[in-house]
Amino acid sequence: MSKIKLFSGMDFSGKTTIIEGINNRIPNKFKIKKKFLTPIKLIETVRKRKEWLSPEEWKPLLQENIKKDIEDYREDGLILLDSLWVIKYLAGKIEKDNKEDEEEIFILKDLLRNYPSMDSFYITTSIDERVKRLQERTKLGNEITGSDKLIMDEDRFKRTEQIYKNLVLEYFPNTKIVDTTEISIEETINLIIEDENFTQDM
Repeated sequence: MSKIKLFSGMDFSGKTTIIEGINNRIPNKFKIKKKFLTPIKLIETVRKRKEWLSPEEWKPLLQENIKKDIEDYREDGLILLDSLWVIKYLAGKIEKDNKEDEEEIFILKDLLRNYPSMDSFYITTSIDERVKRLQERTKLGNEITGSDKLIMDEDRFKRTEQIYKNLVLEYFPNTKIVDTTEISIEETINLIIEDENFTQDM
C-alpha cells in the first residue's frame, strides 16, 4: 500500500477534523499536508491579489505548479494529505461544462495520473449536516470562501460532489467511502485507522 493517505471530500464533509483526530490518536507518526504534496503557495498567493488572473495567465501557471508538485515530491515518511486540490478544481470545471475549459480539463486530468500512489478515503455527509457546519463556522467568525458558499446551491453542490467522487474513484479505484452523517468523529476515526489499507504501512 502507500505511505500517502489521501482524504478527499467536498466542503464541510469533516475531513480536516478527521485528519487532526487521527494525528492526535497516533501522534508523531504522520506529516499533515494540505492540497499539495510539496510547498505550493499558488492558491493563497493568487487569492491575495486585488484582481484574479486572466485565463491566459492562470491556466499555464496552475499546470506548471501541478507539474512541480509531482516532480518535487520525495518519499518522506507517512503523510495525511488533506485533499488533492487539482481534483476539486477539476470537479468545478467539469460541472460548469464550458467548452473553453475542455483543453485545460484534458491537460490536468492527464497530469493527475502522474501523482504517486495513495491510499484514498472519500469523506461525505448529508447536505443538512454540511449546512449546520457552515452555520457553526459563520458563528465563529471564520472565513467563508466562495467554494464554501456552493453549499447554498444544493443542486449544483450535488452535481459537483458526484463529479468529484467519480474523479477520486477513477484515479484511486481502491478508495474507501466513509459517510459521517450518522456516526461520530470518534467512530469515523476508528473505522479509518482499522482499515487494512490504512494500517498496511504503519
